[in-house]
Amino acid sequence: MRPSLKATLLAASLLLPLAACKQERAEAVPPPAAITADAVGRYCGMQLNDHPGPKGQVIVADTPRPIWLSSVRDTFAFTMLPEEPKEIRAIYVTDLTGAADPRNPNLDAWVEARQAWYVLDSGAQGGMGASEPLPFASEAAARAFAATVGGRVKRFAEVTDEEILTLDIPPAEPPPPAAGATTHATHGVTP
Repeated sequence: MRPSLKATLLAASLLLPLAACKQERAEAVPPPAAITADAVGRYCGMQLNDHPGPKGQVIVADTPRPIWLSSVRDTFAFTMLPEEPKEIRAIYVTDLTGAADPRNPNLDAWVEARQAWYVLDSGAQGGMGASEPLPFASEAAARAFAATVGGRVKRFAEVTDEEILTLDIPPAEPPPPAAGATTHATHGVTP
């Protein structure tokens, strides 16, 4: 056997176990967990079942239970905020494909968040009245939903920090003037 062929075969035999190890690690992605009665949203501290709409869960290395998120927006925020763990093994969001009402989805239907298609700016609101990205496992379902109700379709990696971390909650209506208060016509304010 020629020396260069011997060296190539030796290198290949040394790298093969490493490739198998890497493949085994990639296959060890944990499945989504079922929402339990004690599942609490990371940012709101409330029971997940107290919030309508799709949810999220993030599975972090060396953490036995998923980190629950009350909305898809919160799930995106978790991955964007610098103070949150970065050793993420899996991110799941509720799959709205086939859901008759996005506010009442099947909470047993999960899709890996980085594989999903999202409808943004559809008018759907998540927790605290913020605009909610709506996740779909299939591009066709996301595009059909957007064509029906409006919005833009994007992939996980295309969604920007500004679209998630900037709150777009509409301002509250001003309270009616108190009895006996006068309104200044030039400024429209109540003293």
